[in-house]
Amino acid sequence: MSIRDNITKKQYAYNCVEHERIFSIESNYAIALRLSDVWEEGNKLYVEVTFNNFQKAYLSFAEYENGIVNIRYWQKQIPVNRYYDKNHENMVTTKIEYKNDKNEIAISLKNGEKIIITKNKFQLALVDANGEIKTKTSLRPGWDHLEGYCTPPLGFKIDDNIQKPFMTMQLASEELIYGLGEKFNNFVKNGVQSTIFNVDNEAVSNGDYAYSGIPLVYSSKNWGLLLNTAHKTEWEIGSPTTESLSFMSTEECLDIILFSGDSLKDLVKQYTLFTGRITGVPDEAYGLWLNRLYYHNKKELFTEIENSIKNQYPIDVFTLDPKWIKNRYTKSCNFEFNDDQFGDLETMLSEVHEKGFKMCFWINPYLQIDNSEMWNEVYEKGYHVKKADGSIAHIWSGFGNYQETASAIDLTNPDAVVYWKNKIKDLMYKGVDFIKTDYGDSVDEDAVMFNGEKGTSFKNGYAELYLRYVYEATQEVKGIDKGFCLSRPGYIGTQKYVGKWAGDSASSFNELKMQLLSGLSNSLCGTVMWGTDIGGFLDINANEEDLYARWSQFGLLTPFSRYHGVGAREPWYFGEKDLNISREAAKLKRQLLPYYKIYEKEAIETGLPIMRPLVLEFPNDTIAAKIDDQFMLGENIIVAPILSNKKYERQVYFPEGNWVDFSDRKIYEGNKKYNIDCPIEKILIFVKENSIIPMIKNPMYKFNNIDNEKINLRIYGNVLNETLKFRINDKDYSVEVRDNKIVNENEKFEVE
Repeated sequence: MSIRDNITKKQYAYNCVEHERIFSIESNYAIALRLSDVWEEGNKLYVEVTFNNFQKAYLSFAEYENGIVNIRYWQKQIPVNRYYDKNHENMVTTKIEYKNDKNEIAISLKNGEKIIITKNKFQLALVDANGEIKTKTSLRPGWDHLEGYCTPPLGFKIDDNIQKPFMTMQLASEELIYGLGEKFNNFVKNGVQSTIFNVDNEAVSNGDYAYSGIPLVYSSKNWGLLLNTAHKTEWEIGSPTTESLSFMSTEECLDIILFSGDSLKDLVKQYTLFTGRITGVPDEAYGLWLNRLYYHNKKELFTEIENSIKNQYPIDVFTLDPKWIKNRYTKSCNFEFNDDQFGDLETMLSEVHEKGFKMCFWINPYLQIDNSEMWNEVYEKGYHVKKADGSIAHIWSGFGNYQETASAIDLTNPDAVVYWKNKIKDLMYKGVDFIKTDYGDSVDEDAVMFNGEKGTSFKNGYAELYLRYVYEATQEVKGIDKGFCLSRPGYIGTQKYVGKWAGDSASSFNELKMQLLSGLSNSLCGTVMWGTDIGGFLDINANEEDLYARWSQFGLLTPFSRYHGVGAREPWYFGEKDLNISREAAKLKRQLLPYYKIYEKEAIETGLPIMRPLVLEFPNDTIAAKIDDQFMLGENIIVAPILSNKKYERQVYFPEGNWVDFSDRKIYEGNKKYNIDCPIEKILIFVKENSIIPMIKNPMYKFNNIDNEKINLRIYGNVLNETLKFRINDKDYSVEVRDNKIVNENEKFEVE
């Protein structure tokens, strides 16, 4: 392996972490065998377990008023002042009800379910209101070196006096597991081994390395769990043992948040209730965004602005990547505007706005170590991340790029937060409309944060802080329901900061499919505004002539839509055919704004995503449970993208009910698969029969004049009685339809 001279193998292994087997013959294990004590304190139940080495460990059980359950597991002492304890702050515990019998303890939950603790052999089980087991820790017999277990139920892995807690749940024969955040691997996670320790994967978005992995899983048996930690976690799901789900943390405790309900939707609602929901989405975020690495100067930027106008292409937001920054020679952000290449900042922004466009600026939380005004001020005040000896902690950008000429802002220092947020707000007060948050997935292994957290334990959590403070800055300028942070990194709770794109990808159909898989998984974290770099970020000479058109058709229907890549991704550089296909898809996306807004309202209230896998809507459909090449928009639209080159037909699965082709209105019967023609200019979109799709009549509208636009109600089938509610441009709209006619007709709406 070739490693740069300034990087040790130990450093490289920290940043580019490989999966660590949870159960290995090379390690020692302390395994829980029996319950040895139990007591109640406050609203919590505590139990003591005894290991095979005669040591003790402890678990606590608490139920919150909203029905979410917290299970904590530790040995030496209950950890305090953990960063992710903040997620518990708004949770209120309820009195715990339990019965202690000779052989077991039964904890009664508010929803009628129970947690059963078997004393000997120690086991945890979640039992539904009918007495059926939803899940339980594994007692599968196996090997001598694991105390007779195949995958032990609970314990510690011990290497070099370092203890890592683990737990194993038994999987039923047809049980499916989903989750893990924005991972570029299978949507159904059975058979997956994964590490959650986020990293810049350098445009290799086809495996486990991810910007936004999340230690969260859901089961088709309607239970789920979150490991509420910033530490690295390991996951083995139906692999290497097919009938178990094991997880382990480098933190010496497990803080488990247990979700249970009647459907997958219930679990997503509980996760977002615990970690946070959006408060709103700016209208323009649903528009069409254009980005390039790079627009080097004002002339290049305005050339593409004029090209969009000349080609009658409905772009809404232009983004400037790092070239807007002056004197930047590392992957950092000093907030010094490059007036040499772009002229006066406020003048440039005013000219962009006069043309009818919004402007987004790229940033990151890294600091170039130089003689600049910003670095000198940061260094003097100690706002940068440091090592234990007070020296500068450096950052990584990508797998092997360790930047000894850069550091990062310490966002655990309250004074540094104020300083840094003011930099962002100053940009916005001068006219920048949106902020794109790149990087933030690196904290030096030897770093010690202002709040005492170490780099090894806070790398994942740093991304959450980074996005939180950018989002807060945008809210403080734009308003509580108009904050927007277009982020590449992510972790527990970052869905509430609204914007997310899947990061750098190669321009190929293989990675287009991986982008869809990551989006489906990420949607189950409640991510509302998700999208990709349409066309792919990095050209790898795949020579797939249909790629730009097919990626456009997919990417211009996801809630967030943006062209971006190394070099030109503007549609007018890809030939007349692709330009026309892209332009028609862009018009459709803009027309569908009221439909997206209906489900934005639902997201605010329930935490459910707009883009969603079929299984979220049809949890009892065993075929839909495994569909990973189609997606839904809300409850009423199915999209079946083409994910291969020169493919002009594909198989589409329809769940129960009838489904109507969006364009030609051909009806397809549900619970069946069909082979459907899809020429290059067609997008396969299907609408649930007896549904209404509200669409803005004029696709070329401007957001600042949207109040004057008519909205068509496109009805598919017969609508007996339905009311649509959504909010656009700070106005609430409500329209009632009975028997395919508008009740109390007004000039805004008309039936198509």
